[in-house]
Amino acid sequence: MEKTVFAWGLLSVYAAITGYLAYRGYRRTRSMEGFAVGNRDMSPVFVGLSLAAQLTSVATFVVNPGLIYAFGLPALLGMGLSASLGITIGIIVLSKGFRSVGEKMQALTVPGWLGSRFESRGIQIGFALLSLALITFMVLIVVAMAYILMKMLGIPAWSALLGVIVLVFAYVLVGGANTSVYTNSVQALIMVAVALLLIASGITYFSDGVGAFFKRLGAMDAGLVGLVNPASPYFRNLFEVFAANFLVGLAIVCQPHVMAKSLSLKNEKDVNRYLLTAILVGTVFAMVMLVGLYSRFVLPQTRIDLVVPVYINTQFSPIVSVVISIGVLCAGISTLEGLLLALSAILATDLFMPMLRRRRAAETTTPEEVRAQGMLALRLARYSLIGLGVACFFLGMYQIRHPTGGSVAIFAQYGIYCLFSASFAPMLFGMFSTKATVTRLMAALSAGTALVVYVGMSLFKVTSMHNNPAVLSAFSIIASLAVMVVGVGYRRITLRSARRRVEGFGKRESQAA
Repeated sequence: MEKTVFAWGLLSVYAAITGYLAYRGYRRTRSMEGFAVGNRDMSPVFVGLSLAAQLTSVATFVVNPGLIYAFGLPALLGMGLSASLGITIGIIVLSKGFRSVGEKMQALTVPGWLGSRFESRGIQIGFALLSLALITFMVLIVVAMAYILMKMLGIPAWSALLGVIVLVFAYVLVGGANTSVYTNSVQALIMVAVALLLIASGITYFSDGVGAFFKRLGAMDAGLVGLVNPASPYFRNLFEVFAANFLVGLAIVCQPHVMAKSLSLKNEKDVNRYLLTAILVGTVFAMVMLVGLYSRFVLPQTRIDLVVPVYINTQFSPIVSVVISIGVLCAGISTLEGLLLALSAILATDLFMPMLRRRRAAETTTPEEVRAQGMLALRLARYSLIGLGVACFFLGMYQIRHPTGGSVAIFAQYGIYCLFSASFAPMLFGMFSTKATVTRLMAALSAGTALVVYVGMSLFKVTSMHNNPAVLSAFSIIASLAVMVVGVGYRRITLRSARRRVEGFGKRESQAA
């Protein structure tokens, strides 16, 4: 009883602080730009903390350790090492390019960025529709947080799920990005403290050395300590463990809520401090996945999605377990905020507003019309959040009862991996190639190829690895990059030939004169 009362009290304090920050954000939000990316007056350290919190998510704190508990060291090497390395390289390489181009085009979203870069309304709307796949990741987060609340408060699944959705969706709807960066920063600091507690909770298992630790683990199951685990469905060979997860990490940065974060920075000078903060804090968060190995020594056979909630409740005192649970909830809330902001902005500015403009058969030109359209977009973004909340509740309840592939993580991966697999090549070449060498047709073909490969491999069960979303993503990324490379090569050859013909014609003209 004492634990439950303390948990309710701490949650109430957290909700009150969040409500205050949401009110402050609401007072500062007067436009769609302010709602989507903030007023661009925030410290790069705060924005970096926000990025680290949103990149980490409850998957790192809850779901991924469960997969590591089930499949051992290969899962840790894949998700903790390979994917983390890919993410680090991805945010370093892509953040500066995305911000630089996005600032010139005044882009607020990834579909808006792609549409402006390739001067194509079709590409903008196509990627806006594809961004609906973000809902699968939202479902992962709300379900994982519901499991934490169920264990912490002793409440049924439906009420835990509803509570999470009402709290987070409501304050994001009110405050937008001006609230999110500050709440994310507070959440990230709480998450750092909780991460250190979780990492330290199993240090004693290494008292006899790392070798003894893995020897003891291998005695339980030899598949838990190799580079691969042939008995697992997702880490059966070196490609699945290292190559697929690295490519996924590299491309995962292309998620709308991640890329758009760099647009919150005031100027180019802030980017390095923003990246350094995000990488250092993100490294600490990734180490939480060690809990999956610790759990092997203390837990009986446990469902993947419940490993961390059970570990927290059995390995810590009641009061400390509540504090840690709050930190884990922060991991989920921080990412959910970013996803909600990104998708509601996409639906409003890249889907609904273009449809309304087409119906009215004219673009706005006067300052009054522009202002009115901006306020309409802001209202549409907030209405979108209500619809997203309803969808997440019903999909979340279904996943609690019937988890895809044994874990809600697999459901999320099918959706989110498809999205960033299609986005990666157009964004990469859009940043680092000229308009003359990369055309809208090439961007569309590249994205289309990624989708065909991803869906085709899954539907037609191409290779024995067709059940692994990371493998589907890796092959679709490789295929879409190949399309871009061939297209750029062909384009450069034709441009060079055209230039030579013009030069030859000029020479003949001068000789004739």
